[in-house]
Amino acid sequence: MKLNISFPATGCQKLIEVDDERKLRTFYEKRMATEVAADALGEEWKGYVVRISGGNDKQGFPMKQGFTFPPTV
Repeated sequence: MKLNISFPATGCQKLIEVDDERKLRTFYEKRMATEVAADALGEEWKGYVVRISGGNDKQGFPMKQGFTFPPTV
């Protein structure tokens, strides 16, 4: 899974690719605008909190704020 982490105030952006399923569990079943502790990503992210602002499912459908439909097949 690719995670694009950015800080809009400074324009900094970092793209990381995580393959470890255990590290990604904290991001599963979360909704848009949810704040999640980034500690699971490793020591360099300890103490950081990230907000989910977008994403795609396995079929490529984008996440949208306010829609609570069942998952696509």
